[in-house]
Amino acid sequence: MKSQIGEIRKAKGLMQKYVAQQVGISHQQLSDFENNRTYPRIDKAYKIAKILNCTVNDFYIWED
Repeated sequence: MKSQIGEIRKAKGLMQKYVAQQVGISHQQLSDFENNRTYPRIDKAYKIAKILNCTVNDFYIWED
């Protein structure tokens, strides 16, 4: 599974710090999500999706 959060955020022209503040997490946590080091809890994932105007399913590319 590969995260697309960073790509979606950048395409929307949003800064990492802004999105992190809106979600209530640190920009380092958001960076970890974007770089596949960790994955957000479902409540945080839904908040990120709302800010990015997409769905949680849009975040990930499912790899075999």
